[in-house]
Amino acid sequence: MAQSLCTTNVGLNADASINISSFSGLGADVFPRLHFQINLNVSKATDWHRSNEVQAWSFGVLYGDMRIGNAKFADIKTHSVNSWLWGELRTEGEKQRNVPIRTDLTLTIEIPLNARSIEWIEKQRSGKSFEALLHINLQVQIFGKNMHTPSFQSGLMDALCIEGDIPIVVPDTHWREKVLPGLGYGRTLVIELPAISPDACQALDHSLKAFNKAQRQFELGLYDETAASCRIALENFFESKADESGRMIPRLKQSWENRLGAATYQWLDTALGTIKVATNKTHHSPDNHFNRLGAQMLLMVTTALVSYAAQYYSTKSEA
Repeated sequence: MAQSLCTTNVGLNADASINISSFSGLGADVFPRLHFQINLNVSKATDWHRSNEVQAWSFGVLYGDMRIGNAKFADIKTHSVNSWLWGELRTEGEKQRNVPIRTDLTLTIEIPLNARSIEWIEKQRSGKSFEALLHINLQVQIFGKNMHTPSFQSGLMDALCIEGDIPIVVPDTHWREKVLPGLGYGRTLVIELPAISPDACQALDHSLKAFNKAQRQFELGLYDETAASCRIALENFFESKADESGRMIPRLKQSWENRLGAATYQWLDTALGTIKVATNKTHHSPDNHFNRLGAQMLLMVTTALVSYAAQYYSTKSEA
């Protein structure tokens, strides 16, 4: 639905609406940003006392911000509209002709984001529709006759603005399918894991603290640090053993085989070893880094493995 905008002393009527179907995410984790279109309709006010003096209205720079709740969230990328609307009469030599009384503009809006702001949006949204308020300000220059240019019709009469708030409601389905993938989130599958009380699992206190730290780092967009904390969370599951060459390598503690059986032990040893190798790369190569999806997947697998191990530690002695 179109929203009326404030046009005090401009001599125009204006309303705007947002094309929700155009709402998308761009840039992934390199340059994440929201991208959508505004339909802006501007027409001449028939009762404005200075209408006969106007030769043209010129529309310049559009700027503004997005607000969620009572808080300003982000500024929009400044947009040059570069359009105009002619006055009642336009002089061409000795002739005058009628000109259009309205103009319809489609403006492309971008709102730059970062990892932390995306996380904040998702917390506010909590699986529901994305709701926000877009405040816009469009610069308008009015040209025509004025007291300083009585014989020249193109003098600058005034420099004002059109402004107002436009509500935004993006349905959850559209947000998940059209916006989040473009912001580097991908699609999310929610899996429930059994809750383990830290009090009943003191042997995993080191892992739980490291895992909580990993979650905080992920929310701040610190993806390499997230991977490092996941690695620390798994340290208590390993012991060092010598391979055929005598090199000491980390292996899952042997005592787990008695609890799980040989096949399950081998699977868990391989899974933990794979994660340890993956998380180790950020410590040894400046060229290898985790993006959001990589850190998210690593955090999920680490969560599952710690929860799996905690099932045993909560009822039996430490390995």
